[in-house]
Amino acid sequence: MKVLVTSKSFGRHAPEALRLLERHAIEVVWTQHTSPTPAQIAAEVPGFDALVVGNDIVDAAVMAAGDRLKLIHMHGTGLDGIDVAAATERGILVANAPGANRNAVAELTVALMLAAARKLAWHMEVLEAGGWERKAGFEVAEKTVGLVGLGNIGKRVVELLSGFEVRALAFDPRPDSSWATAHGVLLVDSVDSIFAESDFVVLALPLTAETRQLVDARRIQTMKRHAFLINTARGGLVDEEALAAAVREGRLAGAALDAFSEEPLPLDSVLRQPGITLTPHLAATSIETAANVSKIVSRNVVDVLVHGDRTCAINGVHSSGAREARSAGSR
Repeated sequence: MKVLVTSKSFGRHAPEALRLLERHAIEVVWTQHTSPTPAQIAAEVPGFDALVVGNDIVDAAVMAAGDRLKLIHMHGTGLDGIDVAAATERGILVANAPGANRNAVAELTVALMLAAARKLAWHMEVLEAGGWERKAGFEVAEKTVGLVGLGNIGKRVVELLSGFEVRALAFDPRPDSSWATAHGVLLVDSVDSIFAESDFVVLALPLTAETRQLVDARRIQTMKRHAFLINTARGGLVDEEALAAAVREGRLAGAALDAFSEEPLPLDSVLRQPGITLTPHLAATSIETAANVSKIVSRNVVDVLVHGDRTCAINGVHSSGAREARSAGSR
């Protein structure tokens, strides 16, 4: 049995994950390409039983080329790059590792809140250029933080912010009411309430057809002038032109973004401006997360290929395709 790997971090910090596959006579082969296109993956995938991917596009052409493909496993959480419907149609299982990156993403979310509020990127640029200038920023303590999405990552953000004594609001279409009550989170019944009431709006939800461009010009217009938008989820959630204009015109204090509609971020992107803190989609990039995810992926590959256990798959347990919509990139 053979596994094709396009994820750069698979096994890097968890050699035991690779040893597990070796013990079950599963050969691991890494792609020859740095950032493979769908066509390049399709050219390599014939003859492989499983495919382990990072932030790659895995489309119907890849499925068609995978003559022995039984499993496509995301080395992480988000599944928006994988055509789950096409995989399901061909009987190919799709799996991810929900929750494995929760702490890493939540920590970066809080870090970006602090960086944006205290204008850290601007101050660092001034200092590195030889200057010595200070601009007053905001404190996070006792502010209103609104989370769009209260899943694994949203909950961990709330836990990490407990020492800041913030007022936490959250919107989630399937809220965990008991958890919210226990942690002092006020659940609201509309996304619009989050944008209107929050000093920090935190996006912690998957990118789906329904959530694409959820942060549009209208919602940005309803935000407080001193508010910040924090996005460590997916770039497609945000109308980037509208956000850039609001920051540039002073209608919004700023934003901190770790994900973008086009990655790598183009040099001429409107987001490259003062007031917007940018990081290169590194929220889940921690040694601990990479190790955790690699171990989960290896266990699932063995379960599927060796034991015929389909329970790890988001499209392999229920007869309908409903679960894939619920689980695709759940943050």
